[in-house]
Amino acid sequence: MKRFSILSAAAIAVLAACGGSSKPPTFKQPAGTTAVNFSVDDTANKVYTDSTLPDGGVGPSDLQWKGAMLYDPATNKVSADSSWGGPFAALYDDGPWTAGGHEPEGSSGGDHIFGVTVFVTPPASGSGDTYSYGLNDGSIKLTSTVIDPNGWIWPSSTNGSFTVAPGATAPVKADGVALKKFGTTDVQFSVNTASLAAGAWDTSVISVKSSAWGWSGIKFTSGTTIAMSQIVGTGNPIVHAGLVSTGDKVQFIVVFNGKEYKSGSGNALLQGVTVGTKAAGASTYTNLAISVACDVGSDNKTNCTGTAAGIDKGNSYITIP
Repeated sequence: MKRFSILSAAAIAVLAACGGSSKPPTFKQPAGTTAVNFSVDDTANKVYTDSTLPDGGVGPSDLQWKGAMLYDPATNKVSADSSWGGPFAALYDDGPWTAGGHEPEGSSGGDHIFGVTVFVTPPASGSGDTYSYGLNDGSIKLTSTVIDPNGWIWPSSTNGSFTVAPGATAPVKADGVALKKFGTTDVQFSVNTASLAAGAWDTSVISVKSSAWGWSGIKFTSGTTIAMSQIVGTGNPIVHAGLVSTGDKVQFIVVFNGKEYKSGSGNALLQGVTVGTKAAGASTYTNLAISVACDVGSDNKTNCTGTAAGIDKGNSYITIP
């Protein structure tokens, strides 16, 4: 005779809150450690996904919690590493680590909020151990177009950080980010090699790197002009980035065969450089004024325009209209 078990509404609610899973924890928390939680919200663009393992299981996304910490996948622990050399913990969208996933407790799988919980051994004494961090896109690789790969997509000009106090046992929340929604404005970068500032500039290889796509150096694929619409999005070298929006400040540096187009004082040079934008529906690019955030040096008064919040010193930038 078969027997059926009927769950109460309250029991069903509890299961739903836990993601509906009865799977065991993915990791056994090592004795004497505290859990540290980190999440990134990709709901605005939904461009990241978990990978699929050869056995059909859920694998990591391309998002990496890059920081001054060394990740051990065997124990799920991190330890201090001032070199930022990795390996780093990958982010997942597979639900809480306590129920077969990798995310913080209370997370839901498949909601485009990616996260990870790691374990840290607290110090025995002192003021606590502080770990600096940011966010990296691990999909960026060296190609004929991406000649200087860099997946750094942390949106703030300052690193994040968390502190684990001596003897800590309660979980620690490391502040994450919500990735900004992509815009619809294209940006075009042009270089007139006949009008460059004095200096030894090898124009045989021209590239540009920008905060708009994680600072990878992108080779100009056609002469001396390249547009963001050739760089970001599906089918392009940087698939997880998009176009920009009104008010965005887009930092960039032109590079000639590995040498940044900057003065000896570290400020971006602008001679021969033109940047234009094209809004959705427009047929042509409109050139914009280019600013330079001052670095130290004798040329500050003649080669840059001052400082701006969130702009790295010495970089050139535009403000999207």
